[in-house]
Amino acid sequence: MTEETLSPPLENLIEALLFVNPSPLSAELLQKTLSHLLRRSISLEELSEAIERLRARYASTSVELMEVAGGYALRTRPEYGALLAQALGLQTPIRLSKPLLETLALIAYHQPTTKAFVSQIRGAQSDYAVDRLLELELIEPAGRLDLPGKPLAYRTTAKFLELLGLRSLSDLPKPTDFSQNPLSTS
Repeated sequence: MTEETLSPPLENLIEALLFVNPSPLSAELLQKTLSHLLRRSISLEELSEAIERLRARYASTSVELMEVAGGYALRTRPEYGALLAQALGLQTPIRLSKPLLETLALIAYHQPTTKAFVSQIRGAQSDYAVDRLLELELIEPAGRLDLPGKPLAYRTTAKFLELLGLRSLSDLPKPTDFSQNPLSTS
């Protein structure tokens, strides 16, 4: 028997890696880890094909392979997850008030940005909202801007992307998507 025939299928190794990691794993990290484990180079094409086989394997189950927050993760499908989380007391849903949602949206679309900018656009003080979003780990400091006073800037986190089921910030709706009112009768 050759060493290759002793190796488990690539999708099984990916499944095991995703199963033991609560955070999404990037394609680059999967490729590097799998190459190390198998002691051979894994191409991105080979990785993509294995991911698609794994995705197909989960197509009719309560688990799905998601591309989220810049990587891949195994997650319970929403129709099962909410029910299980509630029944088992696994997580408390994050509830965001209107000021928190406004602040989060402004940071998401204008990042990196400052509290002063958010407060100016909202027309209200945003210190509490920014502090609360930091506590919830939906935003994080992004360094200081080269402006008078060197204000601290904020950006969204991978948890933000994961919570919204986004692969990256480019998956956010475009501002032009908001210009059409779906409730208009014209």
